[in-house]
Amino acid sequence: MAPDRLITAAPLHNLRPVGGLPTRTGDVVRDDLIWRSAAPLSRRTPASEAVVALGVRAVVDLRDARERASTPGAWQHPVLQARPMPVFEDRLHEIRFADLSELYAVMIDESGAALARAFAAVSEHAAGGVLIHCTAGKDRTGVLSALVLDVLGVERTLVLDDFAQSQQRLGPSYLAELFADVDARSLPGIAAHRATASPPELLEGAFARIDGEWGGSSAYLRAHGLDEDAIPRLRTLMGVRDEA
Repeated sequence: MAPDRLITAAPLHNLRPVGGLPTRTGDVVRDDLIWRSAAPLSRRTPASEAVVALGVRAVVDLRDARERASTPGAWQHPVLQARPMPVFEDRLHEIRFADLSELYAVMIDESGAALARAFAAVSEHAAGGVLIHCTAGKDRTGVLSALVLDVLGVERTLVLDDFAQSQQRLGPSYLAELFADVDARSLPGIAAHRATASPPELLEGAFARIDGEWGGSSAYLRAHGLDEDAIPRLRTLMGVRDEA
């Protein structure tokens, strides 16, 4: 199947593979096993058939329970397994942040165990095809996808470029659907900005915290409970050799 064709046809915003990028070992990360996207919006055509057509058999949902309640039954399908893995452990509504950089700092500093559990779920289900998503598919999904690419040996510059793609993919049609029940005249600009912004500086700041405190993504995940064998298994599955 042609991934580009399927991505165009699928009723999901910001849908793309976590892969297809070269690594420092000269390999290319497989682009047919791990996918990422925004959440299916309640007014859209059910997305389950589209992701099943991509080969996905498990969905790792990084949203809190309150967010999941807005799209009940989104992933009901005989062959799909839904895995709720809330990055903020159902506390997102309690977090106060002035800008997205503060939210990312909270995510890295306080949600390491949740990110490690979500990474483990991705590693567990990747062989059968797995989709990662949050709400817009750019912040929680962006960080987890970046951790995956980073431990697979993709150069940071490419990881940052991949992260920043979300802002282009979350265009006017996404905002129109997301805020369908809100009078556009009353929609604050900051809400729209937070809904779509994915400047690479956000991820750079997250990596700086990870590198400075833990010495890198692999060490960060393992320090927060990831099994020692999870990363080597994922590297093998994704067609990436270990770095010397």
